[in-house]
Amino acid sequence: MKSKIERMHTLIDINEELENYFSNTIIPQLYVDANLVLRKFTTPAMKHFSLKQNFAGLPLKNIANHFKYPPIISNIKAVIERGKIFEKEIQTTDKRWYQLNILPYFLRKENRTDGAIITFVDISNIKAQEELIAVHKLSLDTIAHDLKNPILGISLSLQLLKQQADKNDKKYSENLNNVEKGLIQLKTVINELTKSR
Repeated sequence: MKSKIERMHTLIDINEELENYFSNTIIPQLYVDANLVLRKFTTPAMKHFSLKQNFAGLPLKNIANHFKYPPIISNIKAVIERGKIFEKEIQTTDKRWYQLNILPYFLRKENRTDGAIITFVDISNIKAQEELIAVHKLSLDTIAHDLKNPILGISLSLQLLKQQADKNDKKYSENLNNVEKGLIQLKTVINELTKSR
């Protein structure tokens, strides 16, 4: 059995590891206890929650944040009560997007949840790419739709001209065939455009 001094050294080592982790991680992260009192936080979290070093020990609800997501406190409570992970994409007041993850802090010896760890992963670039892809798809659809109607009109007019054409006028028939080939190529390009989206 470990002596009191050995146990104290073990606790100091564990605390030092935890302090080292929280001071060196690049992810905004908070640790709150079961009463929603802020216990630890990473340096990047200071920006989003206007945190100062002496805020540890304050209730989380008293600390301002820059997220446009009012139910965050009730979500943290739910995770602590149910012991289940919660994930949601949320936005800051400066229009950046984050993946919010609330994980239960579980005490295995006591078989209970004693708080939560809240992480915020920056997904702004992913969101920007998704928006760009959506705009690109919409643009392709619009272009394809706007071109299909005139092409249909040209196609119908071409069929009428073919029916009225003088079979003996080779130059006229040749020109109609060239227009028809161009029309077929144009239809192919539009089909490929809509497929590529």
